[in-house]
Amino acid sequence: MTSFRPTDKDSQDHILRKAIRKSFRFRPRNLRYYKIALTHRSTVSNNMESNERLEFLGDAVLGVVVGEAVYRRYPHADEGYLTRMRSKLVSRDSLNKIAVGAGMHHWLYVKGKDVNSRNLAGNMYEALAGAIFLDVGFEKSKKILLNHLLSAVDWQELEYTETDFKSRLVERYQKKGKALTFRVRMLPQKPGECVTFQAQAVTEGSVLGTGTGYSKKDAEQEASKQAWMNECNRGVVTSEGFEPSTQ
Repeated sequence: MTSFRPTDKDSQDHILRKAIRKSFRFRPRNLRYYKIALTHRSTVSNNMESNERLEFLGDAVLGVVVGEAVYRRYPHADEGYLTRMRSKLVSRDSLNKIAVGAGMHHWLYVKGKDVNSRNLAGNMYEALAGAIFLDVGFEKSKKILLNHLLSAVDWQELEYTETDFKSRLVERYQKKGKALTFRVRMLPQKPGECVTFQAQAVTEGSVLGTGTGYSKKDAEQEASKQAWMNECNRGVVTSEGFEPSTQ
């Protein structure tokens, strides 16, 4: 993958500036933020030099920006629906798709086993959102990110796409008066491999689904997805999440 490091020559800086301008339609000011945003933890000895802090910031920025967009698009929707739509748009699957579709994943500086990490592109997109915010401020970054995100979104398709299986599963079992818990453990790690977690969605001692991921959150989401699909296959719920009609 292409390397954009702080030690790059001016020609590489020019390539990076041009790539950002082409994708986001604005002229970046301080390339230092973007170089950090494109630096995966697998390439540095100190995580403080990686894009993880910018990923944290970008997650918050995207939450506000997309939250306002969803609020204005659905003026009559309740809080629950708005929350689900925001979650769908900023989910790792959605951001992965947007970043890969724009060819941004080739910008990331990553090595080793982490090259195959499932959410690399989406995490990088969050870090870039944080970089844009620091570079140009909130108001301009909001406009830039909205233009980029919404140009890649099919709202109708998104409305019928399920991404947050954990929330839907928890909600379903709450309605049934049953507690849903998650058992999470770290899988044995070989030298050079990234940490992997395994999660189980459990209710009343029964395992509903099992999933793995490079974070506890991702593992729980995968376990929830498997549990949800298992119930769909048994006819307990439909793919839209409604109980089958008994009439």
